[in-house]
Amino acid sequence: MLTIHSITRNSVSYKFFIFVALEFLPIQVAFGQSKNPYAISGIVMDSVSKKSIELASVSVYRLADNSLITGTITNAKGQFTINNLNQGEFLLKSSFVGYKSHTTKIEILDASVTLDPILLSSSSLILKEIQVTGKQSEKQVTIEKTKINVAQNLSAVTGNLTEVLKSMSSITIDAENNIYLRESRNILILVDGKPTTVASLNSIPASGVESVEIITNPDAKYDAEGTGGIINVVMKRQGSSGMSAMATLNVGINNRVNGGLNLNLRKGIWDVGLNYNGKFEKAGITSSLDRQIFSSGVFIAQDIRSTQLTPTHAAAMNITARPSPKTSISLGVKTMFVDLFNTQIISGTLVHETFPETSFNRRNEITFSRRVIESTLSYKRVLQKNKQEISADASLSRTHGSRPAEYFIDDRLLQKSFGGGAPTNITVQVDHYKTLFRSGKIESGLKAFSRSNSFNYDFYDLDTITAYWIRNSSFSNDLEHKEFIYSAYAMYSDSLFKKLFYKVGARFEYHTSELIQRSINETIAADYLFPFPYLLIKRNISKAQSIAFTINRRVTRPTYPQLNPFINVIDQMTYETGNRNLVSEMLDKAELNHTWIKEKFQTRTNLYYSTTKNFITQVTLPSSSSELFITYINGGRLNKVGADLDATVKIKRVFILNPGFSVFYARSTGTYNSIDLSLNNLAWTGNLKATYKPDQKTDIQIFLNYNSPVALPQFNLSEIYYADIAIKRSFLKNRVILSLSLTDMFNTRKWILHSDNAVFNLNNSSKSDTRVLWFGLTYNINSFKSMNGQKLEGGETDSELIKLGN
Repeated sequence: MLTIHSITRNSVSYKFFIFVALEFLPIQVAFGQSKNPYAISGIVMDSVSKKSIELASVSVYRLADNSLITGTITNAKGQFTINNLNQGEFLLKSSFVGYKSHTTKIEILDASVTLDPILLSSSSLILKEIQVTGKQSEKQVTIEKTKINVAQNLSAVTGNLTEVLKSMSSITIDAENNIYLRESRNILILVDGKPTTVASLNSIPASGVESVEIITNPDAKYDAEGTGGIINVVMKRQGSSGMSAMATLNVGINNRVNGGLNLNLRKGIWDVGLNYNGKFEKAGITSSLDRQIFSSGVFIAQDIRSTQLTPTHAAAMNITARPSPKTSISLGVKTMFVDLFNTQIISGTLVHETFPETSFNRRNEITFSRRVIESTLSYKRVLQKNKQEISADASLSRTHGSRPAEYFIDDRLLQKSFGGGAPTNITVQVDHYKTLFRSGKIESGLKAFSRSNSFNYDFYDLDTITAYWIRNSSFSNDLEHKEFIYSAYAMYSDSLFKKLFYKVGARFEYHTSELIQRSINETIAADYLFPFPYLLIKRNISKAQSIAFTINRRVTRPTYPQLNPFINVIDQMTYETGNRNLVSEMLDKAELNHTWIKEKFQTRTNLYYSTTKNFITQVTLPSSSSELFITYINGGRLNKVGADLDATVKIKRVFILNPGFSVFYARSTGTYNSIDLSLNNLAWTGNLKATYKPDQKTDIQIFLNYNSPVALPQFNLSEIYYADIAIKRSFLKNRVILSLSLTDMFNTRKWILHSDNAVFNLNNSSKSDTRVLWFGLTYNINSFKSMNGQKLEGGETDSELIKLGN
């Protein structure tokens, strides 16, 4: 048994856990009674979306002479409290970058004052349009995350979240809908902030999603998993008071349909939400794979035609009870049925220096079937309004998957396999926050997380003489993988000099894992403790500009397929195997953000530098008999420096241009056998979204995207470019919305990969049905408005670089 200890755990972890545990005790410390006993408290919100605004500046002026007395900055919930005030008349001024300032006259007599919500109206061009139409903006960007509102994204008509995400210049989508964030695929996927066993974002119908958050600089509250960042999918939840509903139907030409029905009821202390969302797609994929093995003098050419059927059904129920203004209890249950029926027709030739040319024809019938059940239970209690709150959450996500397959050679069934597993995530966590001093806040939490999977895979060859099926032990396996992660975090945030805000904290995670190979009775175990520091500093330069700086650390732990040492058959000439000796990769990153928002022009710029130790990468090796073996290894170090730029320009009130640009330079080191993992690469992505609004009910949009060639360890990826066009119009006071969309209208989106090294030469191309015409219809009943409930008072397989239409 192998046991790895990264850090001595005794002193550091014990003291930190005791500190966080004590934070949950209702201890009150008296610093003496203030001579000025009164306070002003309230919450700052967006006037359209009614969502809280974090880091808004709130200042108190004396009414008599307009002199500044004190000020603070709102917390993550948009709340503020200003203490140590005398009786008298005051002006309270609230402001935030991109919003019009708001001034309120206040008189303190013989009691502290609690204000009604302060609603800020946006001075930015996008939100200004929203105020007229009553819609949310499509995208909000901060240094920590970017939020995309799905309903306002015209690509949502496709039903696929990857189509929604591609509007971000920092995101690349490959031919199999895998997501790369700043060219990293090591991304943590969350649903409503909870870990999920759903392997692909496209398994979640877009019609049931409220928004998608791309979190590139998560603070210490978030799990440290995911060196590329976090993508959090926020599902639609309870709507406005009374009964409300929304129905959506989208049809793609040809053989595509998606839609959903959302029902919500809010009455008294109860909020009840029910929804069903589904989709069906039939897609064709054409691929080719040519390779030449220099040592054996073999050249193999393959052409693959794949037909994929993907029916998906998802249903959910959410119930929230608020027995008092300070308490809420929520229960959510969701189930998903996700299937993929894949038929591959493979034809090819094999050329050898000393043997005659031979040809082959194969057919693979592969089915992926997943049954998902997810449940969450949440409790929240406001201990002291705007000052102290505690919450507890428990969640379960379990997927029962199966993968039967049949392999035909010259139309004769000669091989078959059956695999199945049940990845399971269980989470229990407690979070707490409390205000300190005049404007400070301390946040802390404890979390226990388990991730497990028990997997069986049996592969059979037909004995053509006896007609019996013989189990092939080389390709069959039975494996069990267990992980436990215990974590604690603490953060403190406060403001200095009225315009400067800071947040500092750390997260500690203790991780244990076991990889159990039952067939050979072998267990590989590892455990370690890692600290993850976090720092954010933000300063408002003016009403229009702000700058921010963050430092954080992230980790990517090897996934189950990357560790699985047994051989997985992709097709008869391509195999995948894991590497049980993989270790976690660790990333340290610093990022600088600048935001500038004017009436007709906005820019949001991020500059970042990251260094990754023991980066995990995919490599391809030829066997002695000319098959390809795909596996995973640790490289040495990967350094990146990059920039993201997002801008919005308004021209004559009816035209809006939204260009995006992302560029990075990467340099890596490392070798594996004879494979050189070093690279020295500059790559960039640019896109442009142009919107024409002839009136308040109509949007006409064109989207252009270009990804430059990218150098990867062992491979070079060619450029990717495409264009989309969409039209949307609302009727009957926004109760009915019709849309028309054409994706990849020039049919140029494809995946081309090349490798030329001392061992082999390889060329791979893949083209799927990306040009699709979509018709969409949405009908709102009783002004359906999604929100996350009322405020209280206070993977089974890892995807390959080589695309074969799998």
